[in-house]
Amino acid sequence: MLGSLGRRFHREWLLVTLVILAVTALGSQFSILSRFSYALYDVAVSYTQSRQPDPDIAIIVIDDKSLTQIGFWPWERKVHAELVNILHNARAIGFDILFTDADPHDTRTDQQLAQAIADNGNVVLANFLSDPGQQVAVNPIAKLARAARALGFINIVPDTDGMVRRIRLTTPQDTTRQHFALSMLAAGGDSAAVASYSSRSKEEPYLIPYVGTPQTFPMISYSDVLFGRIPARYFDNKYVLIGAWGTGMGDRFPTPASAGIVDNMSGVEILANVLQSAREGNWNVIPGTTTHMLISLAPVLVLLIAIRQLSPRRVLFATLVVLLLVLAGSVLLLALGNMWVSPVAAMIGVALTYPVWSWRTQELALNQMGREMSELNREYPLLRAEMALADAPQKFHLSLNERIMQLRFALNRVRSLRQFISDSFNAIPDPALVFDASHQLTLWTSSAERYMARLDKLTLSEGLPLQSLLNAIIADATTSRELVTAIEHHERTAAEQSDESSSAATGIHSEDGFEVRDRAGNDLLLKSMPTYTAGQRRSGYILNLIDISALREAERKRDETLRFISHDMRAPQNSILALIDLQTDDTRALPTDELLRRVSHLSGRTISLVEDFVQFTRAEKADIEFVPLNLSDLLQDAINEVWIESRARHIPIVSHISPLCAFIRGDQSLLMRCLSNLLDNAFKYSPDNTTITCTLASAGDFWEVSIRDQGCGISQQDQQHLFTLYTRVGTSNEQDPGGLGLGLVFVKTVVMRHHGEVRVQSAPGQGSTFIIRLPKDETEESAGPSL
Repeated sequence: MLGSLGRRFHREWLLVTLVILAVTALGSQFSILSRFSYALYDVAVSYTQSRQPDPDIAIIVIDDKSLTQIGFWPWERKVHAELVNILHNARAIGFDILFTDADPHDTRTDQQLAQAIADNGNVVLANFLSDPGQQVAVNPIAKLARAARALGFINIVPDTDGMVRRIRLTTPQDTTRQHFALSMLAAGGDSAAVASYSSRSKEEPYLIPYVGTPQTFPMISYSDVLFGRIPARYFDNKYVLIGAWGTGMGDRFPTPASAGIVDNMSGVEILANVLQSAREGNWNVIPGTTTHMLISLAPVLVLLIAIRQLSPRRVLFATLVVLLLVLAGSVLLLALGNMWVSPVAAMIGVALTYPVWSWRTQELALNQMGREMSELNREYPLLRAEMALADAPQKFHLSLNERIMQLRFALNRVRSLRQFISDSFNAIPDPALVFDASHQLTLWTSSAERYMARLDKLTLSEGLPLQSLLNAIIADATTSRELVTAIEHHERTAAEQSDESSSAATGIHSEDGFEVRDRAGNDLLLKSMPTYTAGQRRSGYILNLIDISALREAERKRDETLRFISHDMRAPQNSILALIDLQTDDTRALPTDELLRRVSHLSGRTISLVEDFVQFTRAEKADIEFVPLNLSDLLQDAINEVWIESRARHIPIVSHISPLCAFIRGDQSLLMRCLSNLLDNAFKYSPDNTTITCTLASAGDFWEVSIRDQGCGISQQDQQHLFTLYTRVGTSNEQDPGGLGLGLVFVKTVVMRHHGEVRVQSAPGQGSTFIIRLPKDETEESAGPSL
């Protein structure tokens, strides 16, 4: 599933990359975005390029002042002849005036101007290419053209938005036809620069790096020069441009330098900017189409590579950053390297990346959601309650909102399943703990928390290491470490067990888990079950702590019962069989009376053993019905039952039963048997002609019964095992009456089940006193005896 998703993601990325790069490449090759590129260029130029005008370039303008002082336009050609004579020391003189017709006032003045031009020798006249396709030149009249040093075209072709940004210095068809600026340089003696421009047969138009806003170059009035207000020496060794600048005269064009200014730039000032750039060789260049395409593709490709690893929010942020970097890069190239790389194509590619990538990844995510929900429905069929909320058919062309609703429904199902699993997990009665693959605790049941609280050694917390947990449960650190190894490497531990290794972990390892004893003395069975992800990778394991103390106790009782049946019960029967075998031998046969007496004794002993065992089992397992009882009457009845034996053995019973009513709640037969066992025990271990004392007294919230004999007594060591099942003390004593060892265990079991306690006070040779305490019945005590 993850592999196919990765392949689909990779295919979507390749498709988006190819489409975006193709759009960027096409945008860099065609002029459909030129208007946006021009606008960015104009803003960049206005902020980055500012030069000082060349002091060797002067502009003489035919302004309103000159028209007022000299007269209406057109002037007689002798006026221009006089100006040329004044500028005899200028490096080159260029007339941005088309002398295509003879002087309308006096044709003889054309000769005067031609003579002045010829005498100067460095005058350049303008012509005009009327047909850009045919390159037909409109030249000055013949006599002026012959007298001029050179001719140069003054064509200014605005871009599609009307702005003048570029200029051609030669014509593509005929490189001998030069721009007015090149002709000025040639007339000024800079023939090397002119030759370098003329050698470029297929030169693209140059971007003009304007020195500033209109009138950055000094504008000198024609009349000031003509009438000597500006000395002639000011123009010595300068390039002098003469053009119209008066109201309604000449041509004016919008330029990047005049953006935001009301007044446009005059044609003669544009020629001055071109002349300065041509003289300095300083132009704003545009890279070739292939270079421009590669430069435009580079930032787009970097962004496309980066988006594979970024979130949607970071993709948006990266897109904005790359857009700013592209724009800043173009501005820096223009400011530092006089190269203009239009950022429009790159910006279009970058701007398209975010919406296109978001669309495709969203579509991929939505389709994956649909597949995952279909898989979820297949793996976990809907419950009856959920079917009413789910769409019956699976739809793959849903809106985003509909897909989100489907996702919410699926997540609710997952939450319900998680809650069900959580409830089921917490319902496990035995402590269960979930560990991850690095053996860190991640989840646990409430029973596990209660179990650890009872040990009072460690508080469960997320991330708890397995070793720390086992150290808190098991006192033996070595066993704890080996258990960790056994859980981590179950197969290896099993192999070690088959080889009968002596390690602690192997010794306690069983087929179903690890059996240990905790710090509280409980027998535990540790079971480890591995857990896996949906991709069948092991994610950790579940550790169950099963308390098998009751099972082990039951096994011990079963063994004791089998021992009782196999030994204590069989012993009297084997004796009877031995007597029967003895009677078959006439030489050893007992008298009939003796035989019957012995058989009767052995049979009675068997019945007594069975009765003791049955009574103990009943005391241990039977349900007790707690009813009001008078403990004084019970004790007196128990004393009465042993009256005959008391008379026969001369063992009087002295009773001190001061309260007539000592009410308790309990089972009459069990308590009666309990008191009888104590009295019977006193008679068994008392010699004849001694005394047994029975006392009943109040002790706070309890009634206290004590039975004291004058027998052989019990050592302190034997007292520790006195109430242990199937254990008898004083068996080496000659007065030992024999028995199964259930009597005192029965007494303790009955007293404990009646929420009381039993204890013994004895010493060898000083007799024994057994004391039982039973809680008072407060209800009956407050009512008092009824009369």
